[in-house]
Amino acid sequence: MTLENLEAEVLLLPKQSQVTLLARMLERLGQSNEIDQEVSSIWVEEAEMRDRAMDNDETTGIPAEQVFQRVRTSLQ
Repeated sequence: MTLENLEAEVLLLPKQSQVTLLARMLERLGQSNEIDQEVSSIWVEEAEMRDRAMDNDETTGIPAEQVFQRVRTSLQ
């Protein structure tokens, strides 16, 4: 399975399943000694703050496909 196929499959999952998968992946990546735990903690706080802002309609999100397309374009 290619990364693109995996991404497409993940994007088909319900939002809560995507969130659960992301949390599991971040937890697994966080087990590595290569990750600065202070930086990781700051990013978790930032993600939670952004999630609350979206839940409270204080900000709007950008569709994941649009974000991924921008990243792909910037990497070319």
